[in-house]
Amino acid sequence: MSAWWENMAPRERLLISIAAALTAIVIVWQFILVPSVAARSEAKLRLHEADRTLSLIQERYGMKRALGAATPTNARPTSASIDDFKAAITGSAGDMGLAIARLQGDDSNSVRLIFENVDPRMVFLWLESVQANHSGQVTRMSMEQAGGGLVRVSVDLAAGGL
Repeated sequence: MSAWWENMAPRERLLISIAAALTAIVIVWQFILVPSVAARSEAKLRLHEADRTLSLIQERYGMKRALGAATPTNARPTSASIDDFKAAITGSAGDMGLAIARLQGDDSNSVRLIFENVDPRMVFLWLESVQANHSGQVTRMSMEQAGGGLVRVSVDLAAGGL
């Protein structure tokens, strides 16, 4: 290879060196700079979308609070029946658009609800509503990611007035 290079005229060496440099520039441009710039602009776009979504959620949450969806002034007296408590909290979950996957609870003052693929913000809003409106208290809760911004939730609630 060295002999091949030495046998070339200075003009040919210059031409091949320029071609190699241009090839290196094109490779760096095409495979490093362009993807980096594209990833950065996509990340900025996602950040702006997430910011808009957060603003919308905060606005909706504020409106729900203003309408009294989760204020203690709407608190209803709890009855002495766990079945009434179960009916009240499952009804409020349905009102908020939360679909209960499983409902368990055979003791006299608590119930376990399991939600699959739900928005975590709606779960917390619902829990606040349960506490304010039905005197329910969370005794145990687990939450894990389900993908796409959704979660799987298992929550044990104790009836406050029982």
